[in-house]
Amino acid sequence: MQSILIGLTKYIFAFLMAFYVLSAYRGAVIHKEERRKNIYLQQYILIFVIHFLGYFVMYILKEDIRYVGFYFVQLIYLVVFIAFYYILYPKASRLLVNNMCMLMAVGFIMIARLNFDKCIKQFVIAVFGTIIMFMVPWLLKTVRSFRNFGWIYCITGLVLLTAVLLGNKVYGANLTLSLGPVSVQPAEFVKILYVMFVASMFNKSTSFKQTCIVTVFAALHVIILVLSTDLGAALIFFIVYIAMLYIATRKLAYAGAGLLAGAGASVIAYKLFSHVRARVVVWRNPWKYIDNSGYQICQSLFAIGMGSWFGCGLCQGMPDKIPVAEKDFMFSAITEEFGLIFSISLFLICLNNLILMMNIASRCKTLFYRLVAVGLGVTYGVQVFLTVGGAIKFIPMTGVTLPFVSYGGSSILSSLIMFALINGMYTMRQDEGEKKDGKKQKEPQPKRKEKNTERYR
Repeated sequence: MQSILIGLTKYIFAFLMAFYVLSAYRGAVIHKEERRKNIYLQQYILIFVIHFLGYFVMYILKEDIRYVGFYFVQLIYLVVFIAFYYILYPKASRLLVNNMCMLMAVGFIMIARLNFDKCIKQFVIAVFGTIIMFMVPWLLKTVRSFRNFGWIYCITGLVLLTAVLLGNKVYGANLTLSLGPVSVQPAEFVKILYVMFVASMFNKSTSFKQTCIVTVFAALHVIILVLSTDLGAALIFFIVYIAMLYIATRKLAYAGAGLLAGAGASVIAYKLFSHVRARVVVWRNPWKYIDNSGYQICQSLFAIGMGSWFGCGLCQGMPDKIPVAEKDFMFSAITEEFGLIFSISLFLICLNNLILMMNIASRCKTLFYRLVAVGLGVTYGVQVFLTVGGAIKFIPMTGVTLPFVSYGGSSILSSLIMFALINGMYTMRQDEGEKKDGKKQKEPQPKRKEKNTERYR
């Protein structure tokens, strides 16, 4: 009976996730908040049911009471998170908040399945990040001078990235900066500072001289990352700058020149760095190097193939055979145990987040906020593409994590801040709309009084 029940859960997971995706896209096309209330309720139910089923299956199969206690702690966190965000920021995009909760719930389940101790660390950092997240929209609304700190963002980002060169080498790249017992990945936070820097500089001017200055300092960020051989982050920074450059200047020539320069730089990087050459060689034919450098990507492809449409079932596969599965190959691990329907649905939730971010960006009337929203949205979208594309061998692996899902304290903390900034701008846009509506209603009143006095005169 137990085996039948566990076997049924993999179909239930796929159905629930597909239904959540349907509700997310329905919510994205409905403009009236009143009509979205039923969708929000459906999403809450689906999030909590998937979260409960995940920990229920792990408890049944592993017979470890720790999973029960940890489930209730996470349940309280998710309830408080949703409730407090709605109370503090009732005008925030609840679709973004719900998507974020769903991704975190799936991440908590999968990390707990792979390594329980790491899941505890991830959860503690998520709680800390949530406290910061609650403050970000308020700060964005209160401190309007954020748009004037361009050089501060730039210098801080360059100092942090330079400090990384002295950090520990992880899989051939300088990624972390150790501060006592704590290891931080500064590039995750510099992504935000980098977007704020570019937006601030272009908000002042989009002249040719200003564009050249911003391009030089943006290139410095990328060069330091290349020297650290953190090529995934370097690629994200480059694509984000091209997108922001085009949005700010509306000149295809600039974007085209940037792409040509990037293509040339990638050839140079291939010639200079053996680390890059190794990844390209393995990407072209991983089966030839399956015993050494190609082992990781081959195991990833095996996992995806084993998962098929509905997966092997939670705790029924072997995702722990993939090296660093909880970080770089979380998408493959999820596909093996939850199946292709579930993992494609997960990818569609990430795409839904990108659509919502771009929609918020398109409605921001201030250039600074529009550029920040575009920059953060592109950062998120490219990161998801690099992670999923690397896992399925569509592109070479870049060592980038899946936001909110993969293990990594710096990753989840920076992702929470990014989404808080986006929601802060969405809230500000809502406030601006209400003020304009109020002005439209008040404007005709003094005119009527003037006309009336003229008649009596």
